[in-house]
Amino acid sequence: MRFVSNLVLLLRSATTTTPNFARSVSVLSAGHGGTINFDDLELKNTFSGPRCAAHSTTMNDLMADELATQDPSISFVHSFPGFVNTGLTRELPLWTRAIAKVVNPLISPFSVVAVALKKNNLFHATSGLYPPMKPAEGAPFAVGVPAPTGLEIAEGANGQVASGGYLLNWNGDIAKQATNLKEYRKKGYGKLVREHTMQIFERVEKINQGRAEGTRS
Repeated sequence: MRFVSNLVLLLRSATTTTPNFARSVSVLSAGHGGTINFDDLELKNTFSGPRCAAHSTTMNDLMADELATQDPSISFVHSFPGFVNTGLTRELPLWTRAIAKVVNPLISPFSVVAVALKKNNLFHATSGLYPPMKPAEGAPFAVGVPAPTGLEIAEGANGQVASGGYLLNWNGDIAKQATNLKEYRKKGYGKLVREHTMQIFERVEKINQGRAEGTRS
């Protein structure tokens, strides 16, 4: 979300010049989040690994809607890459690598090849199946590369076709949403998450500014 907030001015500018197209793709774990503790959004008092994963994933899901509403000429995608054998374990301790060598052959039939995932993410980033809510008029590529014949425009995270905010599986299908995510959306918690996120960014900026001023003095 920090990348998106820093680059949003450039994304907006891209929608005003040919081909009038801009899109953000966030790869985390769309549709696979969990319960958010709205009494402790920062997890200052209730932190754990699983809670952190649930918070960050579900917040990203909600932000796809919020960002699309805020910038309707840009489309925002949050995708789930599936299990990808990237060789990550090579940086882990020896015992972990040993376990991975045994487990990897067993789970490889269910994993996504990294090269295929790259192609899929490029498709997510460019396809007209995932248009913005309000693409620029008179600009045929403002929605992305024209969708292949026979394929329908995707349903957005809020249940509306061509909403501008999308939750996708690794293969481009719409990710199944947890029931609690739908409830959060109905209760308007997406706005709460967006405001909280922006407040965190502002707080960190002030801290960094103070440190920079202290260094100069």
